[in-house]
Amino acid sequence: MQPPDHDPRSALAIRTQYRQSQSRAARLRLLVDTGQELTQLAPEAMRQRVLQRACAFLAMDHALLLEWDVDVQVRTTASHGNRDRLRSLEHLADTAMRTPQWQEQPSAILPNVLRVPLRGGDGAAFGALVLANSVSISAPDTEDIESLQLLATLLAAHLENQRLLDALVARERTMSDLVHRLFRAQEDERKRMAYDLHDGLAQTLAGLHQRLQGFAGRCPPLPEELGADLQTILALAQHCVGEGRQLISGLRPTVLDDFGLLKAVDKEADRLRDAGIKVNWSTRCEARLPSQVEIALFRIAQEGINNVLKHAQASHVVLTLELHEGQASLQVDDNGKGFAMEQRLDTCGARHLGLAAMQERASLLGGDFTCVSHAHGGTQLRATVPSDLNGTAQ
Repeated sequence: MQPPDHDPRSALAIRTQYRQSQSRAARLRLLVDTGQELTQLAPEAMRQRVLQRACAFLAMDHALLLEWDVDVQVRTTASHGNRDRLRSLEHLADTAMRTPQWQEQPSAILPNVLRVPLRGGDGAAFGALVLANSVSISAPDTEDIESLQLLATLLAAHLENQRLLDALVARERTMSDLVHRLFRAQEDERKRMAYDLHDGLAQTLAGLHQRLQGFAGRCPPLPEELGADLQTILALAQHCVGEGRQLISGLRPTVLDDFGLLKAVDKEADRLRDAGIKVNWSTRCEARLPSQVEIALFRIAQEGINNVLKHAQASHVVLTLELHEGQASLQVDDNGKGFAMEQRLDTCGARHLGLAAMQERASLLGGDFTCVSHAHGGTQLRATVPSDLNGTAQ
């Protein structure tokens, strides 16, 4: 039996299909391999890797990555090839470019140039991938240019994500700085008001109470009704003096400045004791801490005690203040009615605004704040912050 005649056209078709399949595989590898690499690289390394991949894919030996901002200030963010020759490409940034453009410049030092736009999510170009070759070559086919455009789009998506992330981080940093300034201004204003009240209204009330006491001591016997009125006035004056001192202590307790956090929190806990709530200390730490640490933890404890008095309906509170491995921890636990933790603290709106403020105070010092609560199961508040922000204790 005679073998079939060899058909040259059939062999040519097979070779053509093989080359086409090789080209498609190369394009696919370009996109897949680069896509996997970009997720693991920093922005500068991303740019350089894409230039190297693009040059290798089209067998071109020079490349620039040009990017511009909203003011169309163009800058070179990555380069590949001879630096002197690359200077001839820097003027090729076209902010209005929408599609890839191939140029042939036979008399130029880089006779072939391919420009591919980097487009953002809004479709507008914010950069361009510029490839060139020192030896004249034929124009790449449509599929190669499309693959390169996909590569540029992939890089653009990563760069835009990084830009958005950088903007978000900067915005968060600005917000944190503003909150920090707000808390600091609030503390300064509280301190000023406390001193003004102490030197003004509190002294006046104390003087008024003393004068009334002196008057009552020198006053001749009064009818029963008038005597009762005088005692009521004395009690009211004494109550005003006590309220003034409590107001001053709440604004800026002198015990915090004079004796430290432990004594200040324990004195604040007197409000619980006065309300008939049993208070115990689990762990006590009398060490002095940096001023900002003591103020932040005191305000957290103060807000926690306010919540117990206003909402918890508790009969027992356990306080903890400890220093361990450079971390100062404050804990306020109550056996009250608790509440359901349906949402994160920073998304709960006004209902948990106090908890969000506590969390923010701890966060500004690089610490953590946690709140664990269950309906009818009590509430546990814990704030942990670095204890050596200034390197040494106060």
